Amino acid sequence: MHHSVLFELFLILTAAIIAVPIAHKLRANSIIGFLIGGFFIGPFGFGLISEREDISTVAELGVVFLLFMIGLELSRDRLRVIGGRFAGLGVLQILVSMAALLGLLVVMEFPLPTALVIAGALALSSTAIILKQLSDDKQLNTRFGRAALAILLLQDVAVGPFLIMVQAAGDAGTETSPWMSILLGFGSVALLLLVGRYVLPRLFRYIASLKNPELFAIGTLFVVLAASTLTEVSGLSMALGAFIAGVMLAETEFRHQIEADISPFRGVFLSLFFMSVGMSVDADVVYNEFGTIVMWLVLLLVIKTAVLFVLARAIRFETGLAIRVAMSLAAGGEFAFVMFALAAQNGAVPLEMAAMLIPVVAISMALTPTLISLGHKIEEKLHPKEEDQLGKIAEESEGIHQHVLVIGSGRVGRVLARLLKTRNIPFLVLDSDAQQVSRGRAEGLPVYFADGSRPETFRAAHTDEAKIAVVAMGNPHATEKTVALLRQHYPHLKIFARAQDITHIGPLSRHGADAAIPEVLETGLRLSDHVLAACDVPQEDIDAEIAKFRRADMLLMNELAPRPQRKPSGSENADKPAKKKN
Repeated sequence: MHHSVLFELFLILTAAIIAVPIAHKLRANSIIGFLIGGFFIGPFGFGLISEREDISTVAELGVVFLLFMIGLELSRDRLRVIGGRFAGLGVLQILVSMAALLGLLVVMEFPLPTALVIAGALALSSTAIILKQLSDDKQLNTRFGRAALAILLLQDVAVGPFLIMVQAAGDAGTETSPWMSILLGFGSVALLLLVGRYVLPRLFRYIASLKNPELFAIGTLFVVLAASTLTEVSGLSMALGAFIAGVMLAETEFRHQIEADISPFRGVFLSLFFMSVGMSVDADVVYNEFGTIVMWLVLLLVIKTAVLFVLARAIRFETGLAIRVAMSLAAGGEFAFVMFALAAQNGAVPLEMAAMLIPVVAISMALTPTLISLGHKIEEKLHPKEEDQLGKIAEESEGIHQHVLVIGSGRVGRVLARLLKTRNIPFLVLDSDAQQVSRGRAEGLPVYFADGSRPETFRAAHTDEAKIAVVAMGNPHATEKTVALLRQHYPHLKIFARAQDITHIGPLSRHGADAAIPEVLETGLRLSDHVLAACDVPQEDIDAEIAKFRRADMLLMNELAPRPQRKPSGSENADKPAKKKN
């Protein structure tokens, strides 16, 4: 039965409203709910939407905006999280996974262009599911979270070249030269990036000067559709143009406003795309090719897990962490749906093969949260838990007293620890980052893995026998919490804390710190010393000026950090008038 496009959109949104809450009840990702909802209303389900042309139109719209949002997230600020080792891991993961899958496909006698597209699509992981899971578990700022984020970002960067590869593979069986398609693709990309560099900022500054929010949103949509149309006219996909449009806008000062404007529609666009993918799942193919689908699923998970594990170990990840990273990123990703849909349209991948691979990717994505949880459990089995470390801390520091307890072994904490060591002052260092603990241990420092903001950790570190506690953590909120706990449980301690800046001194002092030192103060004074010396200012004048600034800052810090006088232990009764003896 043929319906209007508006009614079909109504059916899609209705199915999403029903399927997604059910998926959440079953603790599955919302993407799985979209896929299932799309299947039931599609031509292979209840047949509420049966026209393939309408499905492809909806899918194209969903793909365009999905790729636009991916491109919009690739700003320089976000790419800075990719460190040297993580960048190498991300690049090698894509290349080695593709090579392994490509070798398997060539052995299975797939044509090289088809094998390249399939291997590239399966090498990517699900950014939507993994990042949501890491965010929910508060793992994004851990070493594991940073590694996963870097790999996923590099996979997003690979989207543009992969789209060009799909286009070239589709042209391989036509009169158009694949090399010509590649050159044309890179030429279009270069043209759009030049426009984004020199034209878009001026255009959006002019639109912003008019102070018309509706016109700003229209301008954003205009750029998306103009870029998509240009790439389509050039013989490439609209999705590639949308991706480049997102990248162009990510480098403007208006990126955050664009994100705010488009965020209300983000869920709608994503639901349109994933629902359209669900509509294209053929139940007959799943039934008839069930054994083949299971085989591909196992091969996908085993190959990617093995590749990521070997690469993670090669850059000196601990065994447990390497297993966790490998299992978390082993499944397929949402971009595989984009590649298979485009490849099926232009003939790069046979329709039957694409129809079989889509369920493989969907099932693997459904398994992603389970794989992440299982990888975490394996890591905990292979490496000592914090509770096990507490016993080690208590045992190895038995008999220590009048010591300095340093919480945080980053740059500040390690410098202090080295100085204490040179003066033979007894001390212990606690940190919850395994990498920082390893670095400190390598330098011969007594650094232990433990959460320095928990009372049981303080007991294990014999804090009741300590003389001084130094809170050198980088997280301001965690620093305040730790200072407050130390003051509450150990009122005899002198507590010194690392402040983020001068405005952070007040809160730390109110929580009980005896002194809070802003991390930027001494750095600024030392930098000023060098700069003034380079300007030929006499050293005695420099010393006088710096001393003046230091005195002024100390006065300001004292004003910001009024500390009530704490009475010595046992002085509670000192102020009470003595009772007269009868």
